[in-house]
Amino acid sequence: MGSFVLRKVGAALIVLFLSSILVFLGVRALPGDPAIALGGENRDPAVLAQIRHDYGLDRPVPIQYVHWIGHALRGDLGTDSRGLSVAHTIVVKLPITLELASLSVLLGVLIGIPVGIISAVRRGKLSDYTSTTTALVALSVPHFWLGLMMILVFAVNLHWLPAGDYVSVSHPLQNLRHMLMPAIVLGTGLAAVLARQMRSAMLESLGTDYIRTARAKGLSEWSVVCKHALRNSLITVTTVIGLQLGALISGAVITEAIFSIAGFGRLTVESIQQRDYALIQGIVLVAASGYVLVNLAVDLAYSFLNPRIRVAGSRA
Repeated sequence: MGSFVLRKVGAALIVLFLSSILVFLGVRALPGDPAIALGGENRDPAVLAQIRHDYGLDRPVPIQYVHWIGHALRGDLGTDSRGLSVAHTIVVKLPITLELASLSVLLGVLIGIPVGIISAVRRGKLSDYTSTTTALVALSVPHFWLGLMMILVFAVNLHWLPAGDYVSVSHPLQNLRHMLMPAIVLGTGLAAVLARQMRSAMLESLGTDYIRTARAKGLSEWSVVCKHALRNSLITVTTVIGLQLGALISGAVITEAIFSIAGFGRLTVESIQQRDYALIQGIVLVAASGYVLVNLAVDLAYSFLNPRIRVAGSRA
């Protein structure tokens, strides 16, 4: 087990290192002069030269990277165009989007997995056709349209929920009221994907020899489905959840804009609009690190769901 974890962590660190290089070079490849973007309306050559010196833009690119990554490892991602700490700005905004993504995943799992199991167990029946059709419709509905319709119905007409904005988790009830509609908007698409994947994985598991053997031994259908078929099916679903986290973050950009939530997604859009190179660089690095950590968590989850993967990984 220890060697398996060390191999996965080592691979994740290598990917993080390569990601940091791509992030740094990608930001440098953006059109335009960062000094002009940082200087705003002041185009005085002396001022621009001073900005290039302050931000290290007059140094060779390899030296700039070593300087930047050295500070990043200490938690210093530089300052943005307003002179504020990039790390502090991200730390303030990121938890809001993480909360939204967590609520969306929770909603998607609570809906998608049971629906997928029921659809597989009752294959070819009315409940199966209903769930698959509903999942297809949920996948086809754009996030922005669903968000606007929910605001129109539940906020404008019924006055059940607030139309937008964000309330701190220190006020849990108000926070939940403000985050419920955005979480539903993002969670419905995930629930539809999980339901379809769960149904497919369960059907494959229920058709295997060990399931037929379990039934031949006289085990109850509940035991066959929940203790045997479900565990193997969760491996595929775990992969989907990890991949869909990236989709949730990208979908949060639109959702946060619709519901006026000042989170990580909205910060990303604003940094690009303002051509804030230091902030873009920090945001992309944090996002890339998040993807790597999620994939690492998924790999480790495999080893607990299926010990054979852990053993095979240790022998490789």
